[in-house]
Amino acid sequence: MDSLDKFNNQLRIMAGQMNGLAKSLPGQIGALALESIDDNFRSQSFFGTPWKPRVVTKGNDGRALLVQSGRLRRSFKLQNSGFTVVLFTDVPYAEIHNEGGTIAETVTVASHSRSNKKRGAGGAHQVREHTRQVNTTIPQRQFAGEHPQLDNAIESLLERQLSKIFDL
Repeated sequence: MDSLDKFNNQLRIMAGQMNGLAKSLPGQIGALALESIDDNFRSQSFFGTPWKPRVVTKGNDGRALLVQSGRLRRSFKLQNSGFTVVLFTDVPYAEIHNEGGTIAETVTVASHSRSNKKRGAGGAHQVREHTRQVNTTIPQRQFAGEHPQLDNAIESLLERQLSKIFDL
């Protein structure tokens, strides 16, 4: 086999490796993004920038921010389709916590029974269904999004994968 045939053969091998990398890279990048979200929850910060502390209410002291049941933290999934990957969550309150903002709406409070311990024994009374205006400001506690540290991790991953193919 002459040197031109060897070169063509090597190019075909590299093209196959590049095709494989193009298919696997989105999933690898998605895994980095998921890992960064988990790290942000663990450190209660966005890549080292601490989240705004909670206004301590009874029963919350010592509990991690944005974690009551753990549903939000566990909800992030990857959807891989060909050469793209989508990171998503089905938790409806994820966006308001990640971006911050104000919730201003009218909500309906269902009828319920309420006890009044100050009235002594038998102090329960029925509360009728009613509407209530809610106006709550949620501070931004970002856990997902673009950041130079994530960009650097992705770039490093790409460089490592390409160096395996091109022996850099």
